[in-house]
Amino acid sequence: MEFHLPTKIDDGRLDWALELLERSRSAGKKPLRLNWRKVISISPAGMAILACLFDTFVEQGNRVKCTFVAKRFKDIPTISNMMKIADFRALPQSDANSFEDDAMILRGRTSLDPLFAEGFREKFAKVAGEEISYDCSLILSELMQNTVDHSTAERYYAYAGIWEDEMHAGVLDMGISIPAKMAQRYDCTSDLEYLELALREGITTRRRRSGGVGLAYFFDFLKRNEGKLTIMSRGAQVRRYFKTRRTQRGKIKFPLRGTWCFARFSLKGDR
Repeated sequence: MEFHLPTKIDDGRLDWALELLERSRSAGKKPLRLNWRKVISISPAGMAILACLFDTFVEQGNRVKCTFVAKRFKDIPTISNMMKIADFRALPQSDANSFEDDAMILRGRTSLDPLFAEGFREKFAKVAGEEISYDCSLILSELMQNTVDHSTAERYYAYAGIWEDEMHAGVLDMGISIPAKMAQRYDCTSDLEYLELALREGITTRRRRSGGVGLAYFFDFLKRNEGKLTIMSRGAQVRRYFKTRRTQRGKIKFPLRGTWCFARFSLKGDR
């Protein structure tokens, strides 16, 4: 079973990643052959996606064979781990896939990590500007808190970085999906309806903790910085383009057991 990875591993088209997750669950003892020949770039979001794939492969006990991996990618922890996946009988420590270079940070965590947001501000304030760095650190903290509160995932991945004149940031987990969590308090007819309900201001599943910076603040920040937001969970996804006020929403071909949240915003006014 050979699978060709895309030229750009990022948060653009994600069908390939969802299909690969689905294949991993049905592979059984058959090896998954990942062909890296076409891959030329991996964005900050791409690093987090690969980390989620690795965790799933380990949990499913998949036999994974990586071929044609470019030399410049082999020292990236997630890819290195994937290339020697037979050594992992269980999930390693949450930071086993953590990565940092001049352009990005990826952290695997099991609980809220306030130091990630602080490290983000220190690393990117000179390039992105103090205001953007501060606002983005608040948003990352809120996304991490939401993941810890709601997903009950064994771990999550937070990432941030500068990519093609944009700031990219987000949080990914493979825990309880938004529709599954929302169904505990609300009655909707589809995963998309649950996801859109979760994006409304004032809607929450929290029982003990009061809200953080809040979704309205998140959206306002993305609007001011011509941002883009992508959220996918279980059987649905929503993509909002704040510069053009356009929204794409719909079902996804392969279900995601968890929630992936990706944000991008322009730096052109601050560089």
